[in-house]
Amino acid sequence: MKNLIFSLLIFHVTFVFAQEKTWKGIDEQGQELFEIQAKQVSSFKDGMARVVKLVTMGNKIYSLEGFIDNSGRLIIEPQYDKIKGTGFVNGRAWVKKKGDKYWTLIDKRGNIIPTKNYENVGYIFPFNKSVTAVYENRRMGFIDYNGVEVIPCKYVGASAFEEGLANVAEYDRQNYFGFINEQGEVVIPFKYKQTGTANFMKSGFARVKIGGQSALIDKTGNVVIKTSKGNIQGVSNNWIRLFTGNMLNNWGFMDFNEEFKIKPIYESLSDFDEYGHAVAEKGGLKGLIDTQGNTVLDFKYSAISSRPQEDGYYRAEYPSDYSSSKRRVDYFTTSLKKMENSQVLHIYPAEGGRLIPFSNIDKKHGYLNRNFEIAIPAIYSDSYPFNDGLALVAE
Repeated sequence: MKNLIFSLLIFHVTFVFAQEKTWKGIDEQGQELFEIQAKQVSSFKDGMARVVKLVTMGNKIYSLEGFIDNSGRLIIEPQYDKIKGTGFVNGRAWVKKKGDKYWTLIDKRGNIIPTKNYENVGYIFPFNKSVTAVYENRRMGFIDYNGVEVIPCKYVGASAFEEGLANVAEYDRQNYFGFINEQGEVVIPFKYKQTGTANFMKSGFARVKIGGQSALIDKTGNVVIKTSKGNIQGVSNNWIRLFTGNMLNNWGFMDFNEEFKIKPIYESLSDFDEYGHAVAEKGGLKGLIDTQGNTVLDFKYSAISSRPQEDGYYRAEYPSDYSSSKRRVDYFTTSLKKMENSQVLHIYPAEGGRLIPFSNIDKKHGYLNRNFEIAIPAIYSDSYPFNDGLALVAE
C-alpha cells in the first residue's frame, strides 16, 4: 500500500511539474492572434517557432519538440529530443529523435533531406545561403541544402563562411591555413600560421601571421598591412584594433599608417558598435568610449553588453556585492539614456526586434520600445522576443 501511495505521489508531482500551459501569439500592438498549449516555446526564427509538448510513449511521458508556423498551426509534430541551435535557418533544421545516433536534416514541412550519417554537425548560419558544416572522424566538410556533401570532410577551422570565404586548414596539415569559397575552391593558399579562427571581417580584411608578425590580407591574399606594433584583432571605424602587451593587455586602435588613434592604454577593448561606442576596461572595470577616445559611460562596471543594435540596449553590471544576493544592473538606451522606471526589474534581449521584453517587480512580463517607454503592459507570466512582428507570451 505504501508503494502504491508513493507511486501515486510521484505521478502527481511529475504531472504538476510537467503540465502544459497556454501560450498566445501577439502582434506589436498587443493584439492576440492565436493560442496554443505547450510546456515551453521559443521565439520565431525563419517563420517557425519551437514548441515543447508532453508526449506519452508507452507508459512514460516525454517532453518532445516540434514546430509551429507564424499562424500558430502545428506544422511538425513534437517528436524530437534535440534540435540544433535556434531551429530553422534558411529553411533547414538539424534534429534528433530520442535514441538517434546521427543528426537528421529536415525542411519546414518536416520532410527528411537525405544526408550521409553525421554524428556531429555545425550550426546553420543565416549568412551562409547554400552550405552548412558537417563532421566525419573529427574532420569538417560542408553539405548543401539538398544534403549533398559538396566540400569533403578533410578540414579543421571556421565552420561558417563570412564574406563568402572560410578560414580552414587541411586536417593533416593543421599548421597552415588558407581560405576556401562555398564551392570548395581554394581562393587563398594554405600558407598562413593561425592565431585563432579568423575569417574575413565586414571590412573585407582577415588577420593572419606572417614571419611572426601580425598582418591583414584582402580577399585576393594580398598583404594590406604587416605590423610589429601589436597583435591585430579586428578592424573597426576603418582603424585596426590590437593589443601591444605580452599578456593580452594594452589595447588600442591605430590607423593603416600605424599611427595610434586611440592610445593602447586599456586592459581590454571591443570593436566600435553601430553607435560609435566601444567597451573598454581600465583598472579592472568596464566603461564605454567613443571614437574620439572620450569616456561616455564611466568605468565602474564589471561587464557591459556589446550588442546594442541586436539587444536594443546596453546592459551594465556592477561588481558583485557578496553581502547581497541581488545583482545591481543599469540599463541604457543606444543613445545612453538610463532606465529610470523603478517598476522595471529586468530587460531581456530584443533579438533584433523593435520591442524589448521586460519584467517588472511583480514578475510580470511586457514590452518596451527602444526609448524605454512601455509599449505593451506587463500582464504576462512569460514572454519571448518579437520576430517579424510576432511574439509568444504566456498567461
